Amino acid sequence: MTDVSVSSRTTSESPLTERQWVRRGELLEAARRVFERDGYHGTTVSAVVQAAGLSQGAFYLYFADKKAVFAALQEETATLLRRRIYWGTRDEADARRRLEAGLKTYFEFYEEYAGLIRRLTIEGLGIDESFEARQTELHQTLATAFEPTLRELGVRATAVAAFALLGLAAQVAYWQHFQRKDEPSMSAAALARACASLFLEGAASIPTPLPQEGGTHA
Repeated sequence: MTDVSVSSRTTSESPLTERQWVRRGELLEAARRVFERDGYHGTTVSAVVQAAGLSQGAFYLYFADKKAVFAALQEETATLLRRRIYWGTRDEADARRRLEAGLKTYFEFYEEYAGLIRRLTIEGLGIDESFEARQTELHQTLATAFEPTLRELGVRATAVAAFALLGLAAQVAYWQHFQRKDEPSMSAAALARACASLFLEGAASIPTPLPQEGGTHA
């Protein structure tokens, strides 16, 4: 995965060398591709190490099993999304534009990692409670980050509104990449403007026809 520097390893474990970080990153990237292609249940450790061009022994230096590497991808994807939204919104003084910037960053991130996000949300939540707990933590963090902006925009029930905003964005992103067939894709910026208008002013405020402005389906 790109620009991810966090680790799912605990602080009690020995720190990794630079070479080991590279190997771990290669395994994560290979695992991402295999999970996207075969799904969680169809993926094997053998397929991951083959895709990475490494040995099974190398895999087990970093991950206990398939579940562990899937969990690492979940954690690092969440951390990267939080960082992207922070950097995408931190310099925007106007609350409305900040909201659109946050949504645009989310849609850009979804486009980049659509296949993995689909696997994490559809299959990941059914693995065990720890996967759901990490997803809940991500949503809580993102909702908390959006609340001050919503408050500036005059929203009073900010907690409810923030989770509603996240749900709206997630469903629109899924529709764009996996359900909207045989139509031109909309850009992240166009999706962000439409969602912000819907959220703040109601469905009647969304301009029609919607601007397509490029973008790709997964």
